[in-house]
Amino acid sequence: IIYGRNVLIEALKSNFTKKEVLLEDGADKNDKKISEIINLSKSIGIPVRFASKKAISKLTKTDDHQGVACSISFSELSLKEYLANKDSENKSLIFISEAEYEQNIGAIIRSAECAGIGAVIIPNFLSITPTIAKISTGAVFHISIIKSPLYQTVKVFKDLGFLIAGIEKDGKNYYEQNLTSPTLFIIGGEDKSLSTNIRKDCNVILEIPQFGHVNSLNMSVAASIIIFEHVRQVSTKNNQNTF
Repeated sequence: IIYGRNVLIEALKSNFTKKEVLLEDGADKNDKKISEIINLSKSIGIPVRFASKKAISKLTKTDDHQGVACSISFSELSLKEYLANKDSENKSLIFISEAEYEQNIGAIIRSAECAGIGAVIIPNFLSITPTIAKISTGAVFHISIIKSPLYQTVKVFKDLGFLIAGIEKDGKNYYEQNLTSPTLFIIGGEDKSLSTNIRKDCNVILEIPQFGHVNSLNMSVAASIIIFEHVRQVSTKNNQNTF
């Protein structure tokens, strides 16, 4: 059960199966987003039902639902399923190896989707929750989300010729590294660095130089900085190749 107006709109635009949309009694049908939810639901044949705020809160287990909810069949991909899709070839990915806070996972997924990254990979002990979907503003429905063990994933992409790049605070300055090739980025958790074994498996450890008193960036911020430097370098290389 997902909730939140922006999330619902993106879910309705996706290929995932939707079963029913709930709107709060008295919802303003002239409201731009409510109107869009109703129109999108009608266009794909999804029933819209009105319910009390209390009923929606009980269903979503939160009062932060913005008067909307939807039942959707969402599932993560296996690594095998992702690689079987030809569209996945040579697209960079990011692996979230650890995360305690759903807000960080959602924010990384949002940045990755905006940057055109091929997929976000999470370990088997993590799952995409309604909160993560909301924090991502619905990006979870437009980017491949893969569940796979870290070591297996690293081996697979190494064999495919990908650059394996860990994101840490004691590595090479990220803007000095050539990031124009297909890359598997790996980021640790809020309070956990990448393990020694994973660091050994990386081709490079990328560091974001910092000049203040606080000794670390939020993990979702760090991931976004690195991802968009990758995008910048690839775009610059491609533009140069057109002349």
